[in-house]
Amino acid sequence: MLEVRQLTIVQEGRRLWDSVSFQVAAGERQGISAPSGYGKTTLGRVLAQWQTPTSGSVTVGGKSLSKKGYCPVQLVPQHPELTFNPYRTTGESLRDAWSPDAAWFERLAVSPAWLKRRPDELSGGELARIALLRALDPRTRYLIADEVTAQLDPHIQAQVWQVLLEEVKRRELGLIVFSHNKALLEKVCSSIWMPQRDG
Repeated sequence: MLEVRQLTIVQEGRRLWDSVSFQVAAGERQGISAPSGYGKTTLGRVLAQWQTPTSGSVTVGGKSLSKKGYCPVQLVPQHPELTFNPYRTTGESLRDAWSPDAAWFERLAVSPAWLKRRPDELSGGELARIALLRALDPRTRYLIADEVTAQLDPHIQAQVWQVLLEEVKRRELGLIVFSHNKALLEKVCSSIWMPQRDG
């Protein structure tokens, strides 16, 4: 169980989230829909331990997450290019996490040739698929997908979501989906949260 308790995030003097609490069970598909600028990406960064909250806690299996070692909560952000070292190939960045076999490349429509290139030599859609592949490390227990297929062609979008839903079922992967696309959320998520901010 991923548990968020009384989470408050204040950034640049703006209170993005105020005493938020929710749970995501293993194998659950939770959608979160809110307008641009609401703070969804910042919430994802906090859940994945990229950023420290102002107050509150995030636990997995009742244990606080450590900034040391591999985090069981992985975020694939809307702009995956920001998560790659620009001076290294994408293959080097991928292998820092794990070394997937050829079947994984086929499942996510990732060309092995892309791994020989640096991030600025690939498109946003290509980087998104490599970032997803990296985040699907076998150690990952919860995956946060932030508009993750927005840059992909429709047929590739369908393929990627099929893989994600297969992993949810196969290994009880918890999935949190941030998207403006309510039709997509209704299709892939078991529940949808639409947070409301007073004022």
